[in-house]
Amino acid sequence: MIQRVLVPTDFTVNSLRIVLEYLENNKDEQVELVLVGGYKLSESISMLLGFTLDDHLAELQHDDFLKGCEIIKSRFKDKVVEMYADSMISKNKRYIRNYLKGRKFTQVVLPDAFEFQEVENSFDVAALLRSQPLALPQVIPVVMGEDERSRHDTLDSFFFRKKWRFSYE
Repeated sequence: MIQRVLVPTDFTVNSLRIVLEYLENNKDEQVELVLVGGYKLSESISMLLGFTLDDHLAELQHDDFLKGCEIIKSRFKDKVVEMYADSMISKNKRYIRNYLKGRKFTQVVLPDAFEFQEVENSFDVAALLRSQPLALPQVIPVVMGEDERSRHDTLDSFFFRKKWRFSYE
């Protein structure tokens, strides 16, 4: 059975460390990774009418982040069936419950210590899920050890120094 896994992100290369820790320390099971960032929608009617998830995600996902995702998919091609981004657009308890249930997540990854970068109108999904008294799917804690890579938000600091053998297309 393929596990659908929610992984919180802020769409920086640094946040891909959470994905790496999860994949390197998890069982050899196939997963569908959904990288979820938090976004507070404006209450203005023009914003609500003009908002599309695809446009919003295209703005947030920079080239290095997308390349990092491709490298992870290439490196863990036996584990990662699919990997894509999504946004949680409300902090409302009912919305969160319906979001988790509707997308049929089987696991939620929660890093123990990670500082997400907050850009305008964003929020930390991991902190929100920890604070909500909800029945979450299976929670997978990820220990984020501090090392020299945690201070850099660049591709080479996470991937190329690991001396992995992979093909990037």
